[in-house]
Amino acid sequence: MTKNPFKILTIEHYPILQVASALAAMKTTHEIDPETLKEAINFIRNFADRYHHEKEEKVVFERTKKKKVDYSPIEAMEKEHEMTRGVVKQAAKALEEGKIEDAIVNLRNWANFIPNHIERENFVLFPGLDNIFNEEEKEEILREFERVDEELGSFKEMENLANKLFLEIVSKSGNAIVEARAIPKESRDDFILKLAHALPKNATLTVLYDEKSEELEKRLDSLEIEEIKKKGVYAFKIKRGEDKN
Repeated sequence: MTKNPFKILTIEHYPILQVASALAAMKTTHEIDPETLKEAINFIRNFADRYHHEKEEKVVFERTKKKKVDYSPIEAMEKEHEMTRGVVKQAAKALEEGKIEDAIVNLRNWANFIPNHIERENFVLFPGLDNIFNEEEKEEILREFERVDEELGSFKEMENLANKLFLEIVSKSGNAIVEARAIPKESRDDFILKLAHALPKNATLTVLYDEKSEELEKRLDSLEIEEIKKKGVYAFKIKRGEDKN
């Protein structure tokens, strides 16, 4: 793992986006097991929120408050964190009441919103914060991150659960939708490859990208690729057919 705290926060977004890509394609007509939906809510609460946001809010944001900088971008992110918590709370309430369709709608709303939130953090907020902390302060932040890992979980646990949920949900829905532009360019292709190769048989991954990548298409040559027209966005579908024996 990188020794830069803001790179760590960026990398922790990847499993969150993976789960979001599966939830975003759910429809109320899909027969998603209530236990799987419960597991998705637990992932969001325990890892996307409690584990990851502990580092963002309680460590980084609190330290930023003590500096003489414009805090309004962070306040905007904090408000969005609270808003998403409310959406997930509604999903959990609906699930407890046996309202599966309402739970799916709320989880899908969360999944459709979160990529834009993550994109702003990855490309605007974190680079800005990286410039206002010196190396000694970053070392202190890293030590706090280690404390969070010891108390609340680990990135590996987060990643493993994201992999499990992605497979379980997409196996039922047959589709996933990923906003790849939320991922930094140096990691984007690898992230798409991971999701593409994790697809169940006959499932489709719709990818929202910034531009055509011939290199990525070469790396996906074992899968079916179809370009689709989407206003203002380069998009394509990846499908994993039946394995050839």
